[in-house]
Amino acid sequence: MNAPIKMKGLFTTNLHKNDVVPYEKCLNCGTELQGMYCHKCGQQASNPTPKVWEFILEYMNNAFIWDTKFFPTIWNLLRRPGFLTNEFISGKFVAYEHPLKLNMFFLFVFVSMFLLFSDIEKADKAFDDVTSHELVRPALSLSAITEDADYAKKLEESARDTIRLAIPSLVAKQHPQVVTVIRPLTNHDEEMDTLEVAVPRILIQDKIITNSGSAVYSFTEKNEKVDNFLQLDVVSMVFQKIVYLLTQYFPLIFLLTSPLLAFAVQLLHWKRKEPAINSFIFALHYTALVEFLLLVIYALYLSLRPSLDILEWIMTLGSCLYLTVAVKNVYENNSWTKSIVKALLISLTYLAICFLAFFTIFIVAIFHVAT
Repeated sequence: MNAPIKMKGLFTTNLHKNDVVPYEKCLNCGTELQGMYCHKCGQQASNPTPKVWEFILEYMNNAFIWDTKFFPTIWNLLRRPGFLTNEFISGKFVAYEHPLKLNMFFLFVFVSMFLLFSDIEKADKAFDDVTSHELVRPALSLSAITEDADYAKKLEESARDTIRLAIPSLVAKQHPQVVTVIRPLTNHDEEMDTLEVAVPRILIQDKIITNSGSAVYSFTEKNEKVDNFLQLDVVSMVFQKIVYLLTQYFPLIFLLTSPLLAFAVQLLHWKRKEPAINSFIFALHYTALVEFLLLVIYALYLSLRPSLDILEWIMTLGSCLYLTVAVKNVYENNSWTKSIVKALLISLTYLAICFLAFFTIFIVAIFHVAT
């Protein structure tokens, strides 16, 4: 008769005080146990009457990642790009977490953080900051007033005044029927310039453009007439809907883009005639790394409030460098040049896929608001 089986692990649920299984035959099929899992049906040899907290921890262990494989998997994922993919392809997958399980865990943590720490009022403020930015405001205002037929007619009938106006030259050139450029005083095209222009007097009367006291006019940050033309309340509703949809469906979006990314990887290596599952595993490990970077960047943003430009550079350079090394280790062992080119192509394809997903969400958001 076999001795009771000792259980090991980061933590082990469903055990008695002596940390041994209190039976010798599988409770499911009756086969004599030779280890912590039945060799016939695969059921774990554990206590059939666990405590409530043990039962919950057992679920967390199965649904997410709570065993000794987690930390070695993360360590190898971060330190050795492509290593886990090569291990799985060669059949050595018992010592590491399943890549799909790894993705689900990171997505669960990211969405949980997003729901706990994100504030829709901050999203609205971010939107207001964009629409009131000195470079964006002139373009929005001019587009709004020219697209309104009644006001466009008033612009045509109004007398014109010659003033100095702060506006990007590129924006002024796009609306010659409103802003007639006489001569540039400073000219940087897409930056804020000072131009001598002729504009309809009604813009000054309606305070769409105002004199700040320095003899240079600029577009007013907030103007009721322009806001009415823009219908910012509707735009804000669309923006809020996008944030809501991204929050609600972020895991699904990321999982759906993984097979498309795998297709891109497979397409670049079609001459190798490798099984499609290899590209899918590669894509899952890469997206797991991207999700980890998103977690780190979001945590930095919440705690340190660094510049968004810095975070964007960290995300872009980190993911691209990782992808290049991973491609070299998995597909192009002897060529850095091919690895860099393929990584660039994969990155561009993935960006196009993400853009398509975001565009789809944008259309859905508009449809929801409209209905």
